[in-house]
Amino acid sequence: GCTLLERDSQGIRLTDAGRQLLPYIQNVVCACDTLLQEAAEQSDPRKRTLRIGCFASIARARLPELLRAFRAEHPEIQLDVLVRSEELTTALASGRIQLALVDEARAKGFDFQPLADAPLVAAVPPDFPWEGDTIPLERLLREPFLSSPDQYIEPFLPADAPRVEVSASDDGAILSMVAAGLGVAVLSSFSLVGYEERVRVLQLEQPIALRLGAAVKSINAAGTSARTFLSFLCAYYGQEERL
Repeated sequence: GCTLLERDSQGIRLTDAGRQLLPYIQNVVCACDTLLQEAAEQSDPRKRTLRIGCFASIARARLPELLRAFRAEHPEIQLDVLVRSEELTTALASGRIQLALVDEARAKGFDFQPLADAPLVAAVPPDFPWEGDTIPLERLLREPFLSSPDQYIEPFLPADAPRVEVSASDDGAILSMVAAGLGVAVLSSFSLVGYEERVRVLQLEQPIALRLGAAVKSINAAGTSARTFLSFLCAYYGQEERL
């Protein structure tokens, strides 16, 4: 009863009505996908699979213990894990994964369940000339500052802050450069797992923390496996379910 798309010499685009209705259309498609998956799981429990995504730092620091504890409680649910960075939101929106473990900023547009806070810490070379356990961010910016566009610290840096840009989806690449004395970085404390002996860690003088949690495309259209994992995560971290 209304026009959703219009075509002209520049191609096809949504009409105003199309833009208004798009979120509802996406919910219908998501619900249909979930319905098919739920039907398959009900007909054959061996097909009960949950596809989750997370950052490399979370995969290294927290995911192994989480999956071990979850599998102990729910051996009937098979888990597929996608480890990525910025692509996680695209994968969640497209249905490639059903749940993503991300920070709150990257969960915008999805249903988000907060779980835990992770402080950002400074990683500097072992011989970095600084006494004390805390350091101002301004002091770090006097050094070659290693970061990548998807780093957590980016929103807190001045636009003209000097830095060496590193295109890497894994914080391990940045930490290896810090260990080699090429610069300093500010990363999630989760990222330091496995690098504690290779770099020096300092707390920021003005603490910055990330709120981490689980994002789903739509809690109303989430499947049984995703809901089960969400309930497990909330119990594991002692959080009340708010979705």
